[in-house]
Amino acid sequence: MIVPSSYPAQGLLYFLGHPQLITNLFCAIFLTIIWAIAVTIFGFAYLLQLQAHALIKVNCPAGVAWFVSIIFVLLEIALMVLLFYLIILPIYQDALFDRVLKLRGLRHVLEKNHGNDVILVLILTLPINLIPVLGQILYAVINGWILTFGARFHYDSEIRNISVAQSRREAWERKRDFAGFGSVAVALEMIPFANLLFMWTNIVGCALWVADEIEEEERCQLQEQQNAQYGTMETPESLANSLLPRLSPNNSVRIASPVPSLQLKQPKGSYMKTSGQIV
Repeated sequence: MIVPSSYPAQGLLYFLGHPQLITNLFCAIFLTIIWAIAVTIFGFAYLLQLQAHALIKVNCPAGVAWFVSIIFVLLEIALMVLLFYLIILPIYQDALFDRVLKLRGLRHVLEKNHGNDVILVLILTLPINLIPVLGQILYAVINGWILTFGARFHYDSEIRNISVAQSRREAWERKRDFAGFGSVAVALEMIPFANLLFMWTNIVGCALWVADEIEEEERCQLQEQQNAQYGTMETPESLANSLLPRLSPNNSVRIASPVPSLQLKQPKGSYMKTSGQIV
């Protein structure tokens, strides 16, 4: 039985149990570190002085101007690094998704065919987190369906080759499954620092979910082919079931003996016990 809400946890365990998947993260992390270093140098070498001098020109005390400028630069660096990470993240998440399908033996699915809206909704619903406990739950539930749709969109658009409208329609028809997976995934990604890991393990869990669905669909197709091929032929089980009514206790079964009966001739002058007459 497929339980979508269990796949984020399965993704974490599968990710930790397959070290080869970690190599998919190296390039993304390396590029992010290089970008962070470059942005930090640019921020403190250019932006800091520019902002501090601008504040001093409007009669802001020098000490306050430099302190505020440092805070602004740190926030700007963090924002630019986060945006860069969010931009390159889908590229490497798609590669990780495909890697999991290959490890599950579904390479043939990938060989058949060689969102900004999500980010916007995530940002617009951030104020809900101001409500203690209940706000975090609502945020996870509201964004759960959206996150799942984004995670599975690579499979729908690039592997199944279906349109965005059809992908969205199927996702809405399965909104309970999508919300179940997504709410757990969003809750994990809300954990500080650990969310950097869960962003990847949730993709692994989504790929495992898709792999299970593909395998189940292939089993059903194989079963249908076997039924179509042997549907007109009587199997031993069906033949035995058809004979059961004939072998009921009320019906008698006559079994012909393969050995012919033997008649013994009595010698003349001998008496039969039953009749006492000479034959």
